[in-house]
Amino acid sequence: MSSTRKNARNTRQLEVIWNVIKDDKSHPTADQIYDRVRKLIPKISLGTVYRNLQKLVADDRLQVLMHGRSQHFDPLLERHQHFICENCDRVYDIFFETPGAIDSATLPDQVFKVSSHQLALYGTCKNCSS
Repeated sequence: MSSTRKNARNTRQLEVIWNVIKDDKSHPTADQIYDRVRKLIPKISLGTVYRNLQKLVADDRLQVLMHGRSQHFDPLLERHQHFICENCDRVYDIFFETPGAIDSATLPDQVFKVSSHQLALYGTCKNCSS
């Protein structure tokens, strides 16, 4: 197979993966994305999905949320935090009215300079509480 054809295939794979996740608010894992992409590209490997997700992260098109040992992918790059239900593991986007409050928090000895942060709140979602 020529390198031109291989690069075109990778570009198509990346495009399909991006189209599967770009509007997804569920914060899917790579395995969940893989299951969706396989419906469109049956012979794609899990490794290819992982590599392309990491490329999207490196290109600042996705962010990663760590939940336990799992990576969840989030296409929403606007500054926001997350609420994670401890019962169903669903991840919700949350927005604070004063997002700079955490950045300006006082840190011990003032030796740290905060460049970014991720905050996750844990509890039980409305669906699991009822």
